[in-house]
Formats: sequence, structure tokens, C-alpha cells
Amino acid sequence: MKSLYSIILGGLCMQGFSQGLINNGAQIVFSGAAQVYIDGTTGHYTNQLAGQITPSATSTISLAGNWINNPSPANNAFSADGGGVVLLGAAQSIGGSSPTAFNNLTLSGNGVKTLAVNQNTVGGQSAFAGVLSVGTSTLDLNGNNLNVTNSAVGAITRSSGYIISETPSATNPSTIRWYHRTAAGSRVYPFGVAGSYIPFTLNITSPMANASAYVEVSTRATASSNNQPWASGVSHMYSPNVPYTDGSIPAVIDRWWQVNNSHALTANATFSYRGSENTLNALYNNGLIGAQYWAGGWLPDNANLGSAAAVTSGVGSVTASGLSTFGPWVLSSLLSPLPVELISFEGKCSGTDIVLSWCTASESNSDYFSVEQSADGLDFVQVGTVAGAGTSGEKHCYQYKTAAMSDGITYFRLRQTDRNARSETFQIISVASCGDYKDHVLIASEGGKDFGVLYNAPSDQSLDVLIHNALGQLVETTGLRVTKGFNNVRIDTGNLPEAVYYVSVYHASQQLVTKKIIVSSVAR
Repeated sequence: MKSLYSIILGGLCMQGFSQGLINNGAQIVFSGAAQVYIDGTTGHYTNQLAGQITPSATSTISLAGNWINNPSPANNAFSADGGGVVLLGAAQSIGGSSPTAFNNLTLSGNGVKTLAVNQNTVGGQSAFAGVLSVGTSTLDLNGNNLNVTNSAVGAITRSSGYIISETPSATNPSTIRWYHRTAAGSRVYPFGVAGSYIPFTLNITSPMANASAYVEVSTRATASSNNQPWASGVSHMYSPNVPYTDGSIPAVIDRWWQVNNSHALTANATFSYRGSENTLNALYNNGLIGAQYWAGGWLPDNANLGSAAAVTSGVGSVTASGLSTFGPWVLSSLLSPLPVELISFEGKCSGTDIVLSWCTASESNSDYFSVEQSADGLDFVQVGTVAGAGTSGEKHCYQYKTAAMSDGITYFRLRQTDRNARSETFQIISVASCGDYKDHVLIASEGGKDFGVLYNAPSDQSLDVLIHNALGQLVETTGLRVTKGFNNVRIDTGNLPEAVYYVSVYHASQQLVTKKIIVSSVAR
């Protein structure tokens, strides 16, 4: 359909465009209850050149094919608010080179409706009174943002359908931006996936004070049920010293929510998840789960927001009350997924004493640190405490001085306790004696996948390191070249099965030292 002037449809029902309808630059004006019906799987509506539609309040365009908006210059397909579009076919898409500003958009028929272009709008351009009717259909955001400009509670309706926001990336682009403007009240973002309805509900108790204010929400399950990828900006979820190498967090539900607000507000939020996304392990699945958000550290205490029992089937939900700060959200069975983010822990000699130093990138509800010491790396005793920083997203560093327990290796372990008496223990470190142990050879093992050979060599020389299993069988031999003076060499045991081994160090066939070690993927 091409015209240099407007085409006026008044109270007219046009049917049977089975091969589609191309608006090749015409200005189509609807009057009264005018309707256009485009049927068939190839019954697309294509808008191009400077084509546009001026709808009436009761006009309707129904199509079984795709909606394609390819104007030049760019426009949003409608010149004013009014009427609506009904997608009544099977699998259909809303795409083109430009987004479309729909007034009313109704989804029906079979198959998934897919957004194929970013920033489509439902609700109108000026009156903001249009409605998105999902009905029984499924709308896949497909990595695109959908704007809902109508602030009314009923701006999105559904019966059994839902909207898919599942894009597995650190920054989820499949978002619903709902312009709540200055309105209070409860609104449902009707998300769902794989036949499960998992809505996000935002009940605004203190509204935003701006006529263009919005709240943008997305949600996604995590790939392979391992909490990955973490949301953009999140630097930790549990502890870098707890070796969940695939990124999985045993205390956190495998779903993320990203909530962004353009202006200040206070609201209650309800987060829904599938029971299949509850992979909390036996240490963390006995209590309640609650919501935390990331703001340079994990906040706040679950008990301050509300919590609920976790489900393992069907759909579960948690309501968090009185929210005023937003960002990435998770549901966790801990008061915080990480009370302390430890970024370093080391020990150095100061005279004959050992000075322990550690730094945290953030702390949440942190009360104090306990310093524990051991002569063998197995049995630890507490030797002192250092006060924590409470809740902070800034870097803090600490020191503690203590005496070595022997002239060999002294092992240290750091334990953090929060103000709710919950604690976590960080990985063991080993420190060689600060005394003069002459030409003694020491073996330092923290129970991981490597160990250290410490040797104050009287001259340059070669050493042989032999590893035997518990049956006395030789399983590995390594040659070392050391230089005069202090040497600290790490030996990788990553190719050995987890077990108990005996390490012996020889020089010129003379055995210098033998020590039992434990090789494990989980450092103690």
C-alpha cells in the first residue's frame, strides 16, 4: 500500500491480507471502529519509508504473521495513541529496524511471541493508558527491553501466560521497564519460564516523585545451577577461600534479580523462584531463606527484611519489606552470602615473632576475627582476637603479632564471627620459624593440591623430592635446584588422587626430612 496522501479507514473491516500488508510510506488514518485483519503465517504487517498509522480509540489491527517496523526516517509506526494490535497467530515476532510504540497490545493464538528489537513500548506515547494483555500466551523478551508507559496497576494483564526474561549474562538485557511515575500500589511483573509462573511483585509504599520515573526489572536462572555468571559488579558471593571452583554457592538459590529504580522510592518486593533452582546443600538447607542485595558488599541482614522456608518443588517466594536500595538481588539461607570478603592473609617474621596481616574488601555485620595457631596444621588453638569493621564496603587491613610455636613451621587459621554469632573459617597459611634453623629442610602443607619445601641451603645444590603413598609405593619424584640461602619452592600435586602421602627430601642420597601430608582439592 503506497500513497502520497492519507488513506482513511472509517468503520471498515478489511480482511484477508494472507500475503501480508506493506505500508510503503502511506499515512493510514483509522476512524471509528475500523479494523484490519491480516491472516496466514506470511500475513505480516511491514511499515517502511515514512509510513505511519493514526489510530482511533476503537480501531484494531489483527495479524497472524510478524510485526515489522522498518521506516526511513525512523518512527515508531503510530503517530498517536489509540486502538490496538492483536497478535493472534502461532510463533510471531515484533521486530524491524525501529521499535514500535503500541497503545494496546494483545497476545493470543499459539506459540511464543518474541521481541526482535529493543525498546518497544506498550501503554501509549502521551495518554499512557494502553494495556499489555498477555492472556495465555508467552512473550519472550529475547535480550530486549520492553517499556510499559501506563503506570496503572492493570497495565499488564494475564490469565495463564507470562513474560520470559531468561538471558544468562552478567547484565541481563531482557528487562521490563515500568513507568510507575508518581503512583503507589502493587504491580506484578509477570515473569515465567518453562511452564512455571514466577512473578516479581513490587508494592510501592512511598512513590517516586517524578512524572517520568520507572523501575526496571529482570530475572534469570543460572547456567548449570551453579550461580554463574554473577551479576555485573559483584566481586564475591561466599568466600574466595571456600573452593567452590565452579562458582556455585551452597547457600544461595540459583536465580538472580536485577532491580533498578530511576528515582528514590520505598517498596515491598516479592521474589519468586522454581523449586528446582533450590540447590542449597545439607549445611545450608535447614532454615529460612531471605533476600540480599549487592551494594559493594552483600546487604542487609535477612532478619531485617523478612524470610520464608525454601521449597524444592513447585514455586517458592520471599517477600522483603521496606526496600529503598536496589541492585542485583539473591535469596540466601545465610544472614549474608559473605560476612567478610578476605582478599589477603599472610605472615612474616618480625625478629623472633610472627606478624600476621590480612585485608578485607568488604564486611557485613562483622564482629571480630579470631587468630588460631597450630604446630601441625591439624589441631588449632585460639591465640587472640581482633575487632571487625561491622558493615563496610571499603577495604580494611588488620595485624596481629604472636610467637612461633617451634623452630619449624607454624600454621595459622583466621576465623570471622558476625554479630549474630555466625562464623566462617578461612584457608590455613604456614609460616617458617623466625629463628635460625640453619640448614634444616621444612615441608609446609595446608592440605591443598600443593606443598612447600623451605630450605636454608649452605650452598647451591640439587635435591630430590620423593612422594610415597600410604602403602609405601613411590608415586612421584621431583628434582629441585636450590641456591645458597633461603629457598621456598612449591611442589604441585594436582595430578595425584586425594589421599595421605609421605614426602621425603634427599640431598646426595642423604634423607633430610620426611613428613606426612594430605592432598585434597579442599584446602583446610
